[in-house]
Amino acid sequence: MAHWSEDAVRLSLVKEQVTHVSDIEAICHKDVPEAYLFWFPAGRTDDDGALSSEVFRQFAHICGDLHPESVVCILTTPPDAARLLPFLEKVLRFQLWVAVKVSDGTGTEQGKLPNKHAALLVLTRYRGSLRHTKTRIQYTYCPACHKTTKDYGGKKHVYHEYGTLMSDVWRDMDIDPSKNIEPVVLRLRDLFGLSPYTTLRLIDLRHCAELLPQYSQTCVSEPRLQFAYDGPPYPVESRLINADCLEAIHTIPDNSVDFCFADPPYNLRKKYDHWNDDIDSIRYFEWCDQWLSELARVLKPGRTLAVLNIPLWAVRHYQHLAKILRFQAWIVWDALSFPVRMIMPSHYAILCFSKGNPRPLPGIVSPVEGEMEYLTPLAEGFCLRADCVRNRRLRGIDDSSNLTDLWYDIHRLKHNAYRVDHPCQLPPMLMRRLFALFTKPDELVLDCFNGAGTSTLVAHQMGRRFIGIEISQKYHEIAMERHTQVARGEDPFAKRDEIPVAKNSPVPRLPKQRYVVSKKALQMEVKRVAQIVGHLPSREEVREYGRYPIELYDRYFISWGEACAAARTTGMSELPPNYGDRSFQFQLGFDE
Repeated sequence: MAHWSEDAVRLSLVKEQVTHVSDIEAICHKDVPEAYLFWFPAGRTDDDGALSSEVFRQFAHICGDLHPESVVCILTTPPDAARLLPFLEKVLRFQLWVAVKVSDGTGTEQGKLPNKHAALLVLTRYRGSLRHTKTRIQYTYCPACHKTTKDYGGKKHVYHEYGTLMSDVWRDMDIDPSKNIEPVVLRLRDLFGLSPYTTLRLIDLRHCAELLPQYSQTCVSEPRLQFAYDGPPYPVESRLINADCLEAIHTIPDNSVDFCFADPPYNLRKKYDHWNDDIDSIRYFEWCDQWLSELARVLKPGRTLAVLNIPLWAVRHYQHLAKILRFQAWIVWDALSFPVRMIMPSHYAILCFSKGNPRPLPGIVSPVEGEMEYLTPLAEGFCLRADCVRNRRLRGIDDSSNLTDLWYDIHRLKHNAYRVDHPCQLPPMLMRRLFALFTKPDELVLDCFNGAGTSTLVAHQMGRRFIGIEISQKYHEIAMERHTQVARGEDPFAKRDEIPVAKNSPVPRLPKQRYVVSKKALQMEVKRVAQIVGHLPSREEVREYGRYPIELYDRYFISWGEACAAARTTGMSELPPNYGDRSFQFQLGFDE
């Protein structure tokens, strides 16, 4: 997939290969700002990372001596990156954890989730925000209807003609970390193709003796805490608990839960009903360690604990869980969040650890009839337009794919009609896939931050027993009412007429209203005025040169920036640029 970096001067490439970590220092330039890409050996496991502490410490020391403007990128496996990052953060500033799609079959084993992504860490010696070119990823087009894979609807005029801004999940490329990473190299040469950089230095560590996976195969794995198991678990019935999570988990017997899930407060200043989500980080993670340990206690041997969080916080959870459980999978949920930078935040980690050796995943070795649709993702490249989906079915087009640890086909709840009054609601399909993959019918699932009940409601619908813990009485009561709906045979996730009060973004919600003039027409009018005045117009200039009352802009837009959205870009078409060409239609099979 092509990308376009605005005003980029592509960096020259210098390749170096080392056989020992100590050799790196001699080829790094301390007096020149450079961009570095360290290519670690493929296949490194959690055990390899656990036994590489001294090597990581030495590597971090070398990185800490680089020029103060340097950028450091590291390509390795997710568990290795999670073990390495704490050492690097002592000398570098973390900027990004990019999930990069890898070739099919990497790390696949019977009864396990196939690995489909590598970790690209991006850190800097400087402390500010990451400096990089504005990079766009070219639109993709559905092979069935030939329109863009995302339906941009009535907002095509506010998008760029080339493509969308790059995110921190790179699914538009396919690399083999053991042999060929050229797409990553090329993108980084353009991404950092701005002053003061002139060179991307690729340092190949694939043959570095201290980092080769076989280096640690004869070593004993790091010991983990053992949990007592006194025979069959106590019978635990489904229930919702309105209490502090730690107090409630204390009442649950050891080894009694088949699947634990946690989507904790992220400590990112969101407005929850009860939880203070901006406490000191040290206290926050001490608290996290407590409930993670309790979840490990109640988990049955061989079963899975899954934690959803942003990558940086997931790494901190990883450090604690790796002491008491066994790493199982790093699932990337490609779920675009609220835009906060020129690299769109899409990477959410679902960190999976098992109690001892994991059992073969039920959803892979013995999927339940009727649940296969949850485990069969839409193949990449196909769109979700209802008419196209129907046509594909009629034409017998197979648009399915195999499940891996890179989930891109589950989308956030974007419409208020499908939300209740809670700021952070997961899509039901996410929980359906997790439960279908990790559990069997009648097994017990636990969500210690149940919120408005998405987890337990899905468990109820799928025939799993459940325990949902929620400290807020308000959200607990919402969940109770929704479970009553399930008991009545109603769908708690159906479309609703009420508009929720709670929001998951800082953008204020405008009141529902009838538009005298469409928002698109107003935005295009601002674009017309921009062409007259030669720059992005002010509110006063639109009042002077525009054809619509300025009061309409005040009423329909949350900010002047939103009103100017079309004026800042080119607009796009849902069809490929050469779609009308006869030769293009012939290639698509239209010449019948």
